[in-house]
Amino acid sequence: MTDFTSIAETALAGIARLDPHLKAFALVEPEWVREEAWRQGKAGATGPLAGLTLAVKDLLDVRGLPTGGGCRTPVVGEASAHAAAVGALIGAGMLALGKAHTVELAFGTWGINRATASPRNPWDAKTVRVAGGSSSGSAVAVAAGLADAALGSDTGGSIRIPCALNNLAGLKPTMGRVPMGGCLPLCPELDTIGPMARTVERVARMLAIMRDPQAGPAWPSRKLAQQAVFDTDAALAGSPRGLVLAVLPDRFLDGVDQAVGTAYLTALAQLEALGAKLVEAAPVIDPPACVEPSGLLMAGRAWRLWQPRIDHFESEMDPGVLGRLRAGEDVSEAELSRLIRIQAQEQARFHAWAQEYDAILTPTVPIPAPALADADEGRLPFSRFVRMANWLNLPALAVPCGADAGGLPLSLQILSTPWREAALVTLGHAYQCATDWADRRPDLEALVKAGPAGAAAPV
Repeated sequence: MTDFTSIAETALAGIARLDPHLKAFALVEPEWVREEAWRQGKAGATGPLAGLTLAVKDLLDVRGLPTGGGCRTPVVGEASAHAAAVGALIGAGMLALGKAHTVELAFGTWGINRATASPRNPWDAKTVRVAGGSSSGSAVAVAAGLADAALGSDTGGSIRIPCALNNLAGLKPTMGRVPMGGCLPLCPELDTIGPMARTVERVARMLAIMRDPQAGPAWPSRKLAQQAVFDTDAALAGSPRGLVLAVLPDRFLDGVDQAVGTAYLTALAQLEALGAKLVEAAPVIDPPACVEPSGLLMAGRAWRLWQPRIDHFESEMDPGVLGRLRAGEDVSEAELSRLIRIQAQEQARFHAWAQEYDAILTPTVPIPAPALADADEGRLPFSRFVRMANWLNLPALAVPCGADAGGLPLSLQILSTPWREAALVTLGHAYQCATDWADRRPDLEALVKAGPAGAAAPV
């Protein structure tokens, strides 16, 4: 029988010791955690997730705790119920530990939050580096071993970017695969919730629990209906042999960090050795071309959603986020309608092109984690390859695939057409079984020796 009391105390001790150096968690209430451990012990859940600890991005409701949304004044004072995804995982026996830091209102890719705190990337004890956003605290909590897994949200790469920079697996599902209930919105046309963990296997098992069993193509053909089924065990047992993978022509890697490019090509060779068929193919829609329209749609929607909050709390908000929100005021209703029409057209065009491939492979982000001091929030260096998944409604999986000369993590992105998360899991899991990148751990003792003053605080 799972000893939830012991699990809770071990987790709380780890957080107390390490989180002053990392700032992964926005809120941990020890007595609340102990009560949850008692409830889980009474419930007696069994299964592959039972007894695993969970960090929840502070965008999702957890019953009895405030939902801060990365804001100095919480958006929800005390949630009356769990978000649907949170409740599903707790029902499967996971122990929620608390709320993980996020960029304010999830509107940012660097992982910086001047309103509360900016989590520190644990992979460099000497230089404070960005964790990536907006699910920054979720990634740092798992990378540092403070939690076994985490929940994040992904509107423009916010699961995959921090997973890439922290050596984690992270899955952005097809829209509708995971219910959005109980999650603060940013842009309904782009928002998704997904799992983050060290391994694809754990991510897959979390997705299986969170998914909406009724979700899938509205009028599926038999082939689409078969693809839409997410059978976790079958996906994990599957082989890359015979799968057709679209890979980027060399020109798409122009400007990509050399270590990232080398790791990408090495990962492709590994998948080919596992039996996959690689086909060089330029996507019918250029990945960077998805950045601007998705950003405009995001800003326009976010401004309309959060304008009342801005009116009341402007003085305490992160100025970078505030600037991005205010830019949405210039996006007219006519422009929003135009963007949504273009999005639908480009989705249809891309999905038709991609039907002949089982997956498309890109780097997740084009550079390793920069120093916090070098962060330029006027630029979007992490968005180049990830935004296409949100704009085009593609499931996407980030998988650790290397390290640069300084040991900073590098990542492979695997994408497919809607509802084909199983193909991503098959490829990602087989790749992880054939490599040892997921086994790497950051030097946490070096961080402890550096002292709490080295942690990333509001700037």
